Amino acid sequence: MTATTNAPIDSSRSARRPAGSRNRRWRGGLGPIIVLVAIIGAWVALPSMSAVPHYVIPPLADVVSALTDPSAWPNYGQGIAATMSAVGIGLVIGVAVGLGLALLLAELPVLYRAIFPYIVAVEAIPKVALAPLFVIWFGFGLGSKLVVVVLLVFFPVLVNTVHGLREVDTDRIDLFRVAGASKLQRLWRLSLPTALPSIFSGLELAVSGAMVGAVVGEFVGAQQGLGVQILVAQARMDTAGVFALLILLSVIGVALNTLVRVLRRRVVFWVKALPAQTA
Repeated sequence: MTATTNAPIDSSRSARRPAGSRNRRWRGGLGPIIVLVAIIGAWVALPSMSAVPHYVIPPLADVVSALTDPSAWPNYGQGIAATMSAVGIGLVIGVAVGLGLALLLAELPVLYRAIFPYIVAVEAIPKVALAPLFVIWFGFGLGSKLVVVVLLVFFPVLVNTVHGLREVDTDRIDLFRVAGASKLQRLWRLSLPTALPSIFSGLELAVSGAMVGAVVGEFVGAQQGLGVQILVAQARMDTAGVFALLILLSVIGVALNTLVRVLRRRVVFWVKALPAQTA
């Protein structure tokens, strides 16, 4: 009897949970939609209600026309390919170097104390100030862009990984040592899983930094890319074209960030999302 009476209760609870989660997801996604509608409404109303010239704030219709112009998309495609090649290669190099150096610094405290202050000093220098030097050293094109991207990717991955590796519980480390685990086994089975949330936090920052680095590199010393096209549109006083290119960059950045977040939820499935992300 107890089994038969408890079954409907359990089934009703399990039936209510998906509905509640769907409602929370709907409420969580409603906020960004409201903000987007408000931005579009203000953008439509502002040029017509004020005396701001169109070359300062172009009407939304002009931006949409520039963004959907079929004749402009071959140039957009070339710019996206050039920018994303720098972003992709720079991410791979910056993440690999950042992770590798973080492992060394976490395992060798003497090395950490010796070189980490200099890494912070280099990171404190604005990359826009360094970009002209990179053009002199590496020339115009992909090389100088890659250096800027790698620098902006390297530091957040390094810092977050080091912090994650140094937060491993010492009692667990002692347990692995007592069990006779090697350093490689301790790293693979304990340190890296513990540091994964911090590593993915660094990756989220690295993706944004890679986009910024690629565009900054194109502003200073490149021949192709969305950053170069922004400079060309600015020289022509084509503000609508500038806004269209900025929207493309924003969409690409959001897509990359979403990809990292999805990967994080799949890999670090035992960590709940931050309250700020679920509110």
